[in-house]
Amino acid sequence: MARQIRWRGVLSPDTAGDSRTPERATWRPGSPVVPPRSILETVRLLQVGAVLSLLEIPRAVLTRGALHTAFAAEARSQGATVNASDLDSIVNLSLTISVGWAIVSAVAWFSLARSAARGSSWARWLGCALFGIALVVFFGGLLPTAGLFARVLALSLLLVGAWTLVRWWHRDSSAWIRWSNRSTDLA
Repeated sequence: MARQIRWRGVLSPDTAGDSRTPERATWRPGSPVVPPRSILETVRLLQVGAVLSLLEIPRAVLTRGALHTAFAAEARSQGATVNASDLDSIVNLSLTISVGWAIVSAVAWFSLARSAARGSSWARWLGCALFGIALVVFFGGLLPTAGLFARVLALSLLLVGAWTLVRWWHRDSSAWIRWSNRSTDLA
């Protein structure tokens, strides 16, 4: 059967002649200026990533005993004798680093969310770079050494980060970023 071509209507050049719905257009500013849905989803996903990063703090505190046991077992396996105060110092140092890293990463997630809402192009590229670093850290160091809860938390952060980048690079998001960064000089 031959393909039938349906021409656009002569009297209505703005609509398709076969009554199909036209393709969705790329985002354009309206009045009032509202970011597209993809940017709003990106901001929400970045905020979810920040909250997930903050979940590292209770995870670190709740697994303190397991960390103490793991450090003691590692010291014994290497033939080192470590007294209780040194072991507690090592555990406290590692917990301090974990909590500090959780706070720094949550601030980074929230800062990226704020920049995404404003249409910052550099924030999108920074998010891509940080996601690449997170992949290397996850597969290079965290995956073989972390416990189950830490792995699940890190994997959920990676999934949120990946979906954030997908929404951030959506064509409507790109249009929003281009519009937000346009030159307003008339000279």
